Amino acid sequence: MAWGPFRTLTTCRPRLRAASFGAATVLVSCQPFASDEAQKAAEQEHALRTVPVQTIVDGSFEYTERGEVVNALVAGKLDRWEEGPRNDGQWTVSEGFTLFIGGAQGNHHATLSATRGTYDDQHGHLEAWDDVVLVNEEGDRLLTEHLVWLHDSDLVRTERPVEIFTDQGVLRGTGLRADSQFETYQILRPTGSFELSLDDQKPSPDE
Repeated sequence: MAWGPFRTLTTCRPRLRAASFGAATVLVSCQPFASDEAQKAAEQEHALRTVPVQTIVDGSFEYTERGEVVNALVAGKLDRWEEGPRNDGQWTVSEGFTLFIGGAQGNHHATLSATRGTYDDQHGHLEAWDDVVLVNEEGDRLLTEHLVWLHDSDLVRTERPVEIFTDQGVLRGTGLRADSQFETYQILRPTGSFELSLDDQKPSPDE
């Protein structure tokens, strides 16, 4: 399986490297050479942790298996961090994104959108935050503030409050488990409230 750029407008910022500047006149060396090398190494390590090695604006990726597109990601901005405590080789996704699940943009089974998140392009893992919306092929729509989507485990999960809007009404609760295409799902702690639509509340002609 592999991710490849499908449509990108790319702004790349290469890994920063420390630069050394010689003094105009050398009278006294305040630190030995070994300390200079240690300083350079420290600056390089700091750059890896604070500056992305690649930035993609208005990026689009397709995730393929055996030559077929199984998912596609479109994002306003993606920053890749090579190492360090931020993401350790993952992408930071911001300025809004949409994940097309089960196919390409024009032919898929579900969509997941949010304001920001982190994305592991090697395993197909996406963690979404803020204004998260997951819509399946039947039109059921999940709203929450945090969601984890795992392609390789065929799993969607969250521990946050959720609302699911369906043709029959609205389901609410806290916590959810679902398959990766949001075809079947379970609210872990339902609130017990179910709001029927107005059409469902209309009396039958025989009443």
